[in-house]
Amino acid sequence: MMRASSSVKATGNPLSFSSVLLLGINGIIGSGIFLLPGSLFQQAGAMSLAAVALAGLATTLIALNYAVMASKIDEDGGAWIYANRAFGSLVGFQIGWFSWFLGVITISAEIAAFMTTLTGLVPALDRHSIYIGIAVSLLAVLAVINLFGPSTMKVIDNFSSTLKVLLLLVFVLGGAIALGLHTTAVQTIPKLQTSPHLIGAFTTAFYMFTGFSFLPTAAKEMTNAEKNLPRALVLVMLMVTGLYLLAQLMTMLLLGSHLIGNQLPVAAAFEQVVGAIGRPVILAGMLVSILGVAVAVSFDTPVDLASMASEKKLLPAVFGRQNRFQAPVVAILCTTGLAMLLVVSGSYLFLVKLIVFSAFIQYLATILATLKLRHAHGLPRGMKLPGGLLIPIVSLIVVAYLLTTFSLTTYVIGGTFALIGGLIYWLDRRSKR
Repeated sequence: MMRASSSVKATGNPLSFSSVLLLGINGIIGSGIFLLPGSLFQQAGAMSLAAVALAGLATTLIALNYAVMASKIDEDGGAWIYANRAFGSLVGFQIGWFSWFLGVITISAEIAAFMTTLTGLVPALDRHSIYIGIAVSLLAVLAVINLFGPSTMKVIDNFSSTLKVLLLLVFVLGGAIALGLHTTAVQTIPKLQTSPHLIGAFTTAFYMFTGFSFLPTAAKEMTNAEKNLPRALVLVMLMVTGLYLLAQLMTMLLLGSHLIGNQLPVAAAFEQVVGAIGRPVILAGMLVSILGVAVAVSFDTPVDLASMASEKKLLPAVFGRQNRFQAPVVAILCTTGLAMLLVVSGSYLFLVKLIVFSAFIQYLATILATLKLRHAHGLPRGMKLPGGLLIPIVSLIVVAYLLTTFSLTTYVIGGTFALIGGLIYWLDRRSKR
């Protein structure tokens, strides 16, 4: 999963249909598919394939709500802009606040993914003190890079985006060829010792799709967007879901019982395909790709926070303060500090759950905004969904239900963060009276 970086946001130039497809695939595929197949299989066994497929379907329905709102409201910002228009500044602020939180958690999760992958190459780094020291140091380095401005971000992001897609394609194609040539390489898929936890796997699988939310905003710049955007969204989601299903199936067939709980399943499975050299090669590629995503998100997230202060006036002006390199210094320091706290206190899988929870808050706001603003005066008619209200209502039921499935710890963290944001909002409004 990754958020949209500055290099993939809408530029104002018409995008071709093929460009939107590549944009979507690059934007959605992240570290999850390289690290989560073992966890998915441990939760649901062979039903993990169903969990991935259902997550892809549900995400497609949610994405269509985003597409409707993007066609009606021509502003960057996504969910919090839609919530602000539909429900007022307080709700808009809270959704924007959670959008920033989502970015911070994503940075932490990508650093945790990087450290998990690095430990696969250098097992000695598995010691907790060393793990935390390197993770915090990486976050500090990212902060320093951002304080000197965005000049290198686009190159890094483009390279890492291309690399991660190539790695996944090489793994799927290489695995298919190996299985076709050597049927003895096929492992027996073990049965779970407990009942499959499909809902848990379904929620985890959502993490692998959460990068979709930027796509409708960018893709509305494509030629004949009202007609082509729904087709592009559906096709992107079908292609990504297909790749994920193939990768999940390939790890199951190549690793069998060794997949259960495996932290680096794709690397382990690729070793089965090409021999001992496969593991370090795929791990090295994953490291570059994951770090590139972390760099890109570490740039975008403080910019989003600063924008809420300087452009939308929803936060105290101090959050938008810039240094002489036009970098939002206060926003960068806040983002880095919270990311450090999260990476120290949470594992990769815990951060994944927290990301999905924060994403669901945004999805819920966007779906409700779609329902409220469908006939709003002063807004264009926008894209019309097939089935009328069916897609928004089904999306609403799915997201509302899944929001009830998280742990108490996740609710406490989310509630605390909302209360802190509400207090900042109230104090800022009070000071401006």
